[in-house]
Amino acid sequence: MYIWKCWGDTRSRFIFFLIVITAVGVFFTIILVPIDVQKGSVVHLWSDVADVLGVFCSILALLAALSLAAPSIGQEFKEQTLGFLLTRPRRRRYWIWTCWAVGVCELGVVIFIAVVATFGTLSFVSGRVYTWRLLVATLPMFIGTVAVYSLTYLLTVLTRSSEQGISYGMGILVIDLVIPLVGLYWHVHLFSVMSFIIAGCRWAASPKLAFPLGQLAIYAAVALAFPLAAQLVLERAEV
Repeated sequence: MYIWKCWGDTRSRFIFFLIVITAVGVFFTIILVPIDVQKGSVVHLWSDVADVLGVFCSILALLAALSLAAPSIGQEFKEQTLGFLLTRPRRRRYWIWTCWAVGVCELGVVIFIAVVATFGTLSFVSGRVYTWRLLVATLPMFIGTVAVYSLTYLLTVLTRSSEQGISYGMGILVIDLVIPLVGLYWHVHLFSVMSFIIAGCRWAASPKLAFPLGQLAIYAAVALAFPLAAQLVLERAEV
């Protein structure tokens, strides 16, 4: 089955990022707990850990999105194996959405385990649960990374090359990471995937902040629009 082929092509990358992102979240949590506990600020501790998820873990998750998009339909173009796939009794949309769905599921597992492991470590080491909302940080992290994954996925199909698709995706990701810094410099709020993820994670540790529900809906729509565009490209492509 094509699902198992997609899994076989990406499982080493999946396992690598699963270990690395989880380890980073747990490691920084263990470091922050004794520092903030000595200050006697539980709220500050949970806020710092939320920032760890929103910044360090999220950057790694975005890199995972780029990496997991590599063994996609674009790679099938490059290896000239797509012609064989299209001779199977399946519509072209099947290959697009199956490959995309495998990567999305892998990203979901990576982010969920990283957030749960970080939350569990923080609760155990600090000796209390300040808020369960930290687990909701999974949602903005997941939607944001899937949007980047979907964009890169589309780029690999457009360029018919995983390397070129990732190169363009990396360039766009770098711009996205710089946008919040530009906004801070000019004292204006600029929208980006990274700022959306950070806002969602900070909401999880602060009852005074509003959840970025509007941005969540926008990026969810974007995450679905890119594979749909990839489907339209493949259905009109000559192989």
